[in-house]
Amino acid sequence: MAREQKELTGGGHLARALRAEGITRVFGIPGTHNLEIFAQLSAQGIEIVSPRHEQGAGFMADGAARVTGEVQVVVTTTGPAVLNALTALLQSYTDSVPVLLVSPGMPLRHPGRGNGLLHEVRNQALAIEAVLGDSHRVTTPGEVSLAVGQALSLMRSGRTRPAHIEIPLDLVEATGPGGLHPSVTRPVPLPEPGAVRSAVEALAGSLRPLLIVGAGAHGCGEEIEELSSALGAGIIVSSNAKGTIDEGHENTLGAIGFLPELPELLAEADAIVAIGTELAPSDLWPEPLVLPEIVVRIDIDEVQMLTNASVSHPILADAADSTAALALRLREMRTRGNTQQATDWVRDRQAVIAAATAREGGPWAELNQALNAFTERDSAPVIVAADSTMCCYYGVQTGWRARRGDRFLYPAGAGTLGFGLPAGIGAKLAAPETRVVAIEGDGGSMFTIAELAAAVQAQVAMSLIIVDNGGYGEIRNEMADRGDTPSGVALTGPDFPALARSMGARGVHVEGADELLAALIEAESHPGPTLIHITEDSRAAADMLAGR
Repeated sequence: MAREQKELTGGGHLARALRAEGITRVFGIPGTHNLEIFAQLSAQGIEIVSPRHEQGAGFMADGAARVTGEVQVVVTTTGPAVLNALTALLQSYTDSVPVLLVSPGMPLRHPGRGNGLLHEVRNQALAIEAVLGDSHRVTTPGEVSLAVGQALSLMRSGRTRPAHIEIPLDLVEATGPGGLHPSVTRPVPLPEPGAVRSAVEALAGSLRPLLIVGAGAHGCGEEIEELSSALGAGIIVSSNAKGTIDEGHENTLGAIGFLPELPELLAEADAIVAIGTELAPSDLWPEPLVLPEIVVRIDIDEVQMLTNASVSHPILADAADSTAALALRLREMRTRGNTQQATDWVRDRQAVIAAATAREGGPWAELNQALNAFTERDSAPVIVAADSTMCCYYGVQTGWRARRGDRFLYPAGAGTLGFGLPAGIGAKLAAPETRVVAIEGDGGSMFTIAELAAAVQAQVAMSLIIVDNGGYGEIRNEMADRGDTPSGVALTGPDFPALARSMGARGVHVEGADELLAALIEAESHPGPTLIHITEDSRAAADMLAGR
């Protein structure tokens, strides 16, 4: 990149720096305070995707970042717009997704106690820091380029998380000199041979080993499957790790983090290899999480290495290299008998897990049947953009058989509602060759349903399945479990197919797996989004709850 000094506005320095870093698309809504930014973005040939709400912009950027692994950018105006986007950025933070938020802020000499300026927030950057931990308020137009370089350096190294750049209002259109500051990233460390050797010695004699795989392991599915075969170890994946391995692999146990059988399984294990996972309660629900004495943990975050587990063998390094090194050494020293005993144990556990997933996922069996048939009819990858809804975390999370290269985008850490549709839009824009299906409940869908209009305008060809259970089903059940009279959870929903059609999308209602599959196939030939409305099997849901 050229280091030539240029006299540009703050908005000009921003657009120039983003373009130099390879950013070709931003998600955002123009407003009175950011017009110069949008003018300069357009002048640089950067595509603008316009959502209908800033939260939608954040979720779209999140979905795009998850499937590409690259930094995505959201541009908002001041005050309410920033706060609207903050929920989505919280989701990105908790799930380690690299989204850069750029916004104007109050002028440099704005009174500390405020004076009633439009969109006034007395300390906007501090509000962002409380959620993201990194916010840079620039003090000159030229500093904008430096802020971009520093933010992207941070976001592209180690554990990826969101960041924020604030440009004071009086600097957005003010001119000043500045040069480009290319981002600098450090290579992910290779595993230290001594750490690998120590871990292998501990694992070599294990008879009931398990691998727990998180989203930090995407891209190393082949290495994970090889390690599983070398150990005879069962593979548990987190929700966002679906698609890392082929769920048809002989040792898979699936995304079973919510199952009440999980603590029993972990209690039986004599060794754990945790790969790119937080081991967090939002991924592994039943608490407390009791792990065996042998815990080999592979992570690039030294703080996370010490969180949620007592680790006997830490490997602070790249997941693929570390996993491959473990598999190679284990092949050399592990006995065939130990591996066979471990494999036999996994086969027994698979039967128990299969019964549990069938029990918990019963109400959504037809949804999974259709989704699996749709996945298997074509070799093109499938991305399922899920919401924090019962049909996803009880049903699709275990019932959908993801292949290596498919993706399950799930709002695990923050558990936001309304994530599915806009995340799916962002994913499809970033990976147009994939097939994208968003899945939401009727309650959560209303948080961001307006983004159907954005999908129509951007001609995003995807499906949105709305599974209707008449309101906030999970909360209704929790109230009933407490002995409370359910209140505030029954919703009068719209005619969803008609609502979709009113925004220019296709909208259909289906009954059963066959009709759902046909609707998913038909949606592939439509240039825009298709909303597919289906009613949950309430009898099966009631039977499931009664059996708990």
